[in-house]
Amino acid sequence: MDKTVWDVREFAKTARKAAAEGVVLLENRDVLPLKKGEKLAVFGRCQFNYYKGGTGSGGMVNTDYVVGIYEAIKDSGDYAADEELRRIYEEWVKDNPFNAGAGWAGEPWFQEEMPLTDEIVKSAADRSDTAIILIGRTAGEDKDNHNEKGSYLLTDTEYAMIKSVCRAFERSVILLNTGNIMDMSWVKAVNPGAVALVWQGGQEGGNGVLDVMSGAVNPCGRLSDTIAESIDDYPSTKNFGDKEKNYFAEDIYVGYRYFSTFRETAVLYPFGYGLSYTAFRTGGTEPVLEKDSVVFDISASNTGKIPGSTVIQVYLKGPSGKLGRPARELVEFHKTGILQPGETDSVDVRISFYDMAAFDDSGES
Repeated sequence: MDKTVWDVREFAKTARKAAAEGVVLLENRDVLPLKKGEKLAVFGRCQFNYYKGGTGSGGMVNTDYVVGIYEAIKDSGDYAADEELRRIYEEWVKDNPFNAGAGWAGEPWFQEEMPLTDEIVKSAADRSDTAIILIGRTAGEDKDNHNEKGSYLLTDTEYAMIKSVCRAFERSVILLNTGNIMDMSWVKAVNPGAVALVWQGGQEGGNGVLDVMSGAVNPCGRLSDTIAESIDDYPSTKNFGDKEKNYFAEDIYVGYRYFSTFRETAVLYPFGYGLSYTAFRTGGTEPVLEKDSVVFDISASNTGKIPGSTVIQVYLKGPSGKLGRPARELVEFHKTGILQPGETDSVDVRISFYDMAAFDDSGES
């Protein structure tokens, strides 16, 4: 019998690495990475209830500990968390404890946010250099995301918090501790310094997020979905949630395929998007035609000043003929290693004719 002893410390390192490399940086106006020694004011009740995962079977995971974002900041020794602001939140949370709900998937999508006064925000701004604003959402089985405040949309209190804090602080970072994408139409109006989707990062999630904010890890996560201006821009919205049938009006144009073909102007952050602290240049060789495929080499070079990793993405624009085809289809992706400034990584891409083909179920061809 194999009596392998698992080293939980090594697993923790892997969990932390995965959480950090999964962070998708959506906006950054020279606020991140943080400078060592910055004084940080942490806003949002999610600082007490970091979402390591969702509900249901996928969320019922035993962990020895969970490091939230606030704990990671406080324990790092590199930053000073505003203790007075923390005490205000602690007093409020005593009277507004975490709502776990009741029964299977009974936990609500969001937890009530603490209303902020102008005095609280201004005092925190006087004491601190940068605001860290946390927004949290759960996810899980039997619990779809809905076009409601507290689910896909911000609550009124959350929006008021973001607006007030971003107005008072010259430097602000909004972190979305969520299991799904959210409405992002408020970004342009609020104009935060930085915005990142940090997802639900498991027991080491807070440390992983801080690794990215501090610059110890260069952000390299990429969106696996499209964030549009409005939920009404998604073709699936109209028919979502029917209790008796599923109607896929989008046909083959699922997700980014729809937007790249018909509604590119409705996109705020496209599929495959994600910012870095450095810059990359991609290139490729001329394709070589083989018996049943096309082969070529794609490379990515770090043209910036600091090390970083990126994701090479290869898209196909297939011949449509009598059949409709998406304007773009992802056929290959490759995550590079950590590239030093001036260093290049490459991948051989082989696209078979089969992968270029379309299936005709209507007799058009």
